[in-house]
Amino acid sequence: MSKLYNTWLGYFLLIACMLSCSVNAKETLQVAVASNFKTVLQTLLKKSPLPNVDVKISAASSGVLYSQIVHGAPFDVFLSADDFRPQSLIKEGYAEQSSLITYALGELALWQPKAEKVNDKVAIANPRFSPYGRASEHYANNHFKKPVNYVYGNNITHAFQFVESGNVGVGLVAVSSLKAAYSNTQDQKYLDYTVLPTNQYPDIIQQGVIISSTKKHASAKQLMQFLMAEATQQQLIELGYRIKDNNASK
Repeated sequence: MSKLYNTWLGYFLLIACMLSCSVNAKETLQVAVASNFKTVLQTLLKKSPLPNVDVKISAASSGVLYSQIVHGAPFDVFLSADDFRPQSLIKEGYAEQSSLITYALGELALWQPKAEKVNDKVAIANPRFSPYGRASEHYANNHFKKPVNYVYGNNITHAFQFVESGNVGVGLVAVSSLKAAYSNTQDQKYLDYTVLPTNQYPDIIQQGVIISSTKKHASAKQLMQFLMAEATQQQLIELGYRIKDNNASK
């Protein structure tokens, strides 16, 4: 009897252990994120309702991430800095139509942290790969003295770094980058910027999609719902973005 009892007890403990491990195991969600949104997403996820999901972020320009997805990179979610690439992925069968969201609208700022110009160059993101770059180029071509001597960053974060390092005196950068830098350092130079009127450059419509090949659809959907929740959207305004409903007057 004692032997039978011990056998059944052993089975019970084994099953309990397996169930416990299953409940506590974290699922890793691979998220491809436009460079401007990396730090912001990390901030948002501190309040994430996904306790059993480990979000692994891969950040680069939207164009680079798009190419990686098309060539088979194992991402579950793509958060782009534009609307063109997510919609292209849907048309090409790489992303789910029903998952498409507009999670934020980007904002541009003119940043010149020093009163004197280091040189006559203007740092912007490369328009070939970055929607922030295209918007920046549009604004500069219409409001700066020509010819404009551009220094191209690989993405909007890279353009920000050109100015931050002092190598370029003036840059068109993301408001979110400046807000994040000030939050981390409390350095006043990150407050010395001018937000550009949003009717003077094309909308920077940041959209996201769930990749069709994902095996973690439930977790991916939870992340998208979290990004679109009212509290998250309001926090995005504080972090340097506009949200879709605020675009009515433009």
